[in-house]
Amino acid sequence: MRIGIAWLAYRSNTFAMTPGKLSARWGEDPKPAVNWLRSMLEPLAQRLGLELATLCEVQSAGGSVSTAEFLAFLQQFDETLDRTKPIDALLLHTSGTLVVDGMSGDLLLLQHLRQHNPTLPIAVLVDHVAQLPPDIANVTPLILGPHRWPPRDRSQRLERALDLLRQWASGRIQPSLAVRRLPLIFPLAVQRTDIPPFDRLFRKLATWEAHSNVLAVSVLGGFPYADVTYAGASIIVVTNGDQKLGHAIAHELGQELLELRHSIHWPTLTIEEAIHRAMTAPDHPVVILDTGDAPEAGAPGEGTAALWAALDLGARGTIVSGIVDPEAVEIAHRAGPGATIELELGGKHDHRHGYPIPVRGVVRRIGAGFYRRRSPLAPGQPVDAGPSVWLELEGRYHARVDVIVTSHPIPFDDPELLFSLGLSPHRASVLVLKSALDAFAWCHDSRLWKSNSFPREVIQALTPGISTTDLSFFTFRQLPRPIWPLDEL
Repeated sequence: MRIGIAWLAYRSNTFAMTPGKLSARWGEDPKPAVNWLRSMLEPLAQRLGLELATLCEVQSAGGSVSTAEFLAFLQQFDETLDRTKPIDALLLHTSGTLVVDGMSGDLLLLQHLRQHNPTLPIAVLVDHVAQLPPDIANVTPLILGPHRWPPRDRSQRLERALDLLRQWASGRIQPSLAVRRLPLIFPLAVQRTDIPPFDRLFRKLATWEAHSNVLAVSVLGGFPYADVTYAGASIIVVTNGDQKLGHAIAHELGQELLELRHSIHWPTLTIEEAIHRAMTAPDHPVVILDTGDAPEAGAPGEGTAALWAALDLGARGTIVSGIVDPEAVEIAHRAGPGATIELELGGKHDHRHGYPIPVRGVVRRIGAGFYRRRSPLAPGQPVDAGPSVWLELEGRYHARVDVIVTSHPIPFDDPELLFSLGLSPHRASVLVLKSALDAFAWCHDSRLWKSNSFPREVIQALTPGISTTDLSFFTFRQLPRPIWPLDEL
């Protein structure tokens, strides 16, 4: 059986100033070192006896996508699909947050595929932040999500999706979808299933999936950074033709999620408080997450709040990863390694994340900014940060702060970016990462740390920006109301 794979991980933040771009890699490259997606999926396919064909890969996050941009993507998608056929089924792995001029891009893509391929079995594996409009149930009954936030179980869920798709395409099962939508929406930083209260709820999902007639059970936390009419958390249950059972499970899990909302752990420390706590901690290293300016959620990554706090408080042995500032990178490139430079860093375009700050320091290393991820979220995935530099900056009270400056926004949640510029995170006392959630996958993976450098604490700091946990920061116009935590229920 031959199954097509399309990877559309783009997240749309409707509060971003810059329109989104669907920059895709199309088709396949036979070399495993190049086609990381095929390299990751091939072992799963071999276990299931499948042949896979990669159609496209779209990563990153940013603003809403224009209709013109989306139509151009659709045209290329159709051409690639035509070249790839024949296929017996299609698996679409999507963030579930693509917004095209206020509409669900995920729904538009699925409707387009269904219109042109009316009998093709299509399965959708969504991200934990997915927000799915009601009409999506009319396009495909096979939708599932991860059981861990962040999704460190992606490989296992991909295998389950492929297995279910194989059974559906061969006529062995008849998926039936039940969805319960909830008036809840969770900021990205609180979507963790390794701690209470979500850990208890998510243990039940595997128990339900062991039921003979249950194919997949998923809980989705929503994405408050996409101001859309269909926003919010949801429970998705796929059964083998037993929709009554599916609705019963969705109702039970939905009630529990509603009750758990008051037990959620919210970040409370400002970035200044977090830096001070990390500096005075008895054991190191301490990791601080800059939650308000997280590129994984579509933020620009140019915010200066964390760097300013580190320089102002006299931090030493501190790494800030990173700041997006192509102008600063160009200045450092012209000066060359070893040069001392003074410049305005960060905050050039979107002042909601902070203003440019005057800095002085030494250019330690210049690099191309290309690397392959080590994070368990996407091991081997190629990332292009554009020309990048490592600067060693000086501040008050003899502060010495190492900062990574890139030309493009990327997920600052992976150690390989630092290694690619000759900077080892294992030597840092304090490591500041622009990430709301995904960096936990790295920070909690002992395989990626030397034995004496495993993070003693990970602090999610409150910082300004369009991925903040403080939802009062935003002016919502489309969000369905009432919705918690903005409204009482």
